[in-house]
Amino acid sequence: MTMGRWLRAGVTVLLALAAAPSSGASGCDEGRTGMTWGKLSQGNGVVLVGCSGCNPYQGETQCSRRLPVLCLRKEGSPAPPQGVSPTFYEGWARGRVALTRPVVGAELRSLADANARCVAAFGAGWRMAEFHDGDGGWGWRAFGDLPADMRFWVHINDQRANCWDSEPERPAPEEQKKPCPTKVS
Repeated sequence: MTMGRWLRAGVTVLLALAAAPSSGASGCDEGRTGMTWGKLSQGNGVVLVGCSGCNPYQGETQCSRRLPVLCLRKEGSPAPPQGVSPTFYEGWARGRVALTRPVVGAELRSLADANARCVAAFGAGWRMAEFHDGDGGWGWRAFGDLPADMRFWVHINDQRANCWDSEPERPAPEEQKKPCPTKVS
């Protein structure tokens, strides 16, 4: 085989790979939703994250969306003495938060997969943040700084509201198996 044929063959393979859907998005169902949270407030190196319009029972955000994963590293940190009085609805997570690069929710095939993204981005000890990490629910504080006006993937351990385990809304039979859009926001 000549060099030109090798190059054409290589380009053909690369183009085929680029056109293929990502492993998580293949078989994606438009009706599948996952739970997302947002930043509620920030001050003195402490961020309050929480539900704010989320649905912890079924998820509220289409899994075809591209959003960062909220990661947490539990360090056993005591709550700061100023401005943080943990409650059931605004607990203290005893650690630090950070966001991964955005990912299509359908690519989060399991909690282990989401945790691996946190470890890859930030190192050992990091994992995907969970609804109850503040020893309550609906919201909690941790050390960190997050951008405003952004949603991020958060998991819940006692409901089916994650992209990997939520129940999609079932469309009429003629609309089933509709592929996820190739361009996501």
